[in-house]
Amino acid sequence: NRILLIIMLPISFCFSQWFDLDHEGVNRLYYVSYPSGNSESSPLIINMHGFGGNPSNQLSGTQMNTYAFPQNIAVVYPQGMNNAWNVGTFWDTHSYDDIGFINLLIDDIASNFDIDLNRVYACGFSNGGYMTYELACELSDKITAFGSVAGNFMLNNDQQCNDTRDIPIIHFHGTVDQVVGYYAPSFDQSLTVGESINYWVEFNNLAIENYESLNSYVNIYTYSKETSSTEFVHYQVVGGNHEWFSNNWGFHASEELINFFLQYQLSDFIDSSILGDLNEDSNINIQDVILLINIILNSEYSELADLNGDLQIDILDIVQIINVILG
Repeated sequence: NRILLIIMLPISFCFSQWFDLDHEGVNRLYYVSYPSGNSESSPLIINMHGFGGNPSNQLSGTQMNTYAFPQNIAVVYPQGMNNAWNVGTFWDTHSYDDIGFINLLIDDIASNFDIDLNRVYACGFSNGGYMTYELACELSDKITAFGSVAGNFMLNNDQQCNDTRDIPIIHFHGTVDQVVGYYAPSFDQSLTVGESINYWVEFNNLAIENYESLNSYVNIYTYSKETSSTEFVHYQVVGGNHEWFSNNWGFHASEELINFFLQYQLSDFIDSSILGDLNEDSNINIQDVILLINIILNSEYSELADLNGDLQIDILDIVQIINVILG
């Protein structure tokens, strides 16, 4: 990858970088804000702009870094082609494979930064919210939980919604949104908020419904079940328009997204153990070799350490893990 720009931001305790990425012969851009001084792998939030937007106005408009950095969370702001995301609506401006782009983007960021791949999340505004729902269907093997702000769920014939795991989702929407309407009928045949709730409640088998009033304008509906922590949470903002909701409503969408996301890890839903990753940091390196040697010296057994599958931990496993590290 070619780093286009490096900006030091000591006041925000982070550094940010523009990257470009070749995906299917097309040059794609993304902007990473990474917390500095961290000693642990950072969770990653993919924050996608709306139609006609860009990473810069998504960064400033959502103020997500303000809430992310104190919790050691990295945020990436990808650039949609023609300032839009391909979500299968009539108003899409391109037919590029944005699912494939986001999939590759996660790998690319993890190769340049210390990212906890067990805690990758996606959210977006408007068209970016539509794209979030696309990712919930198509990339739930890599992304743990999802959040949409003023963006609906567009069902497409070629979608492959993964039914092998629960999908936690949080959705914020204003009742007088004049761009992406709250109530039926939708202008583009996407599911309205209520229809999305019904879809994902059935998908996740969420039989319990709770309601609370945050204030005179904000109602919070939570759908859950006793057998897991999976929830669909909806913030109904009465009188809210097409906006990324901030503190004037009694809550900040970025803060609530982060609070929701951090409840979940991908390993809650998918066995993400990697053979040879003995310290389970999603990387195989010299630290794992040291742990493997200690296992041998202590005459212990670990399934993750048995790289050749012979039910013994010995020098052959050391050779195998070194081969993995060397590629």
